[in-house]
Amino acid sequence: MTRRTTALIALTGLVTAAILLALLWLVLYPSLLPDGMRPFEARFGSLTFDQLRNIMLALGPEGRFNYRFVLVPVDMVLVLAYGAGIGCAIVWLRGEPDRMTIAEMRRRQSAGKRVRSAVGSVFLVAPFLAAAFDFWENVLVFRLLGQGESVSIRLLAELNRTSGYKWGFLALTGVAFVVQLLGYLARRGN
Repeated sequence: MTRRTTALIALTGLVTAAILLALLWLVLYPSLLPDGMRPFEARFGSLTFDQLRNIMLALGPEGRFNYRFVLVPVDMVLVLAYGAGIGCAIVWLRGEPDRMTIAEMRRRQSAGKRVRSAVGSVFLVAPFLAAAFDFWENVLVFRLLGQGESVSIRLLAELNRTSGYKWGFLALTGVAFVVQLLGYLARRGN
């Protein structure tokens, strides 16, 4: 993939994600959720069984249907957009890759550079892992909403675990973006 294609995917993904975030937070959440209720996806901590049951009761059958078939699909598109957008932005900010083979790289690099290279690789993968866990979180929310008021404790535990992984990789994605942006600005300054 060329740098131009990478930049185009990054820009398209980021703009699409910004539009979908505005749609979700300014239009859909306020119109479909009861006052004061935060969406499942916006919770940083784990949900207890009682909290989940209270959410299901507050939503009611119509609210659960709307959340399941309106909010979750829009959020799934958002996940794809931000995953591609941020991931490609980090790749683009990183710059042109070296054209040497892995064996040559290992011979030329000191141990410290190999560690930095490995950390850089984790930074490249973080947005895609965040998006994958976010997508799975949406699948779990879809399934929970389909259960109605009789929610599964096992499904709730999986949702809490998946949400934790999502937020961890999103935090790592933020760090990766800032590090790559600073590196890009430092290279541009020279």
